[in-house]
Amino acid sequence: AIRCTVSNEVWVAKTADLDKRKTGLWFQLNMGSFPGRSLQAAWSSHGEAAFVYIELEEVRDDNELLIPALLKEREAHWRQQLGAATLT
Repeated sequence: AIRCTVSNEVWVAKTADLDKRKTGLWFQLNMGSFPGRSLQAAWSSHGEAAFVYIELEEVRDDNELLIPALLKEREAHWRQQLGAATLT
């Protein structure tokens, strides 16, 4: 999840690589080229210092074929739980 500490808005997405995802997001947001309008607007308004990147949950399963479905399910759960927007 990404949380804006100023507005308290939250965006949630699933990823297989947290570090890579954060690096890519921060790059796009700093360049002003992130496709998600609400997150980009908040970033542009409040600046990088107002945002935190949060690992909500680690999903594991012995059957790796189930991981994509589990990630999708948990993403929906956390969006609902936190009242979050989808991170494009």
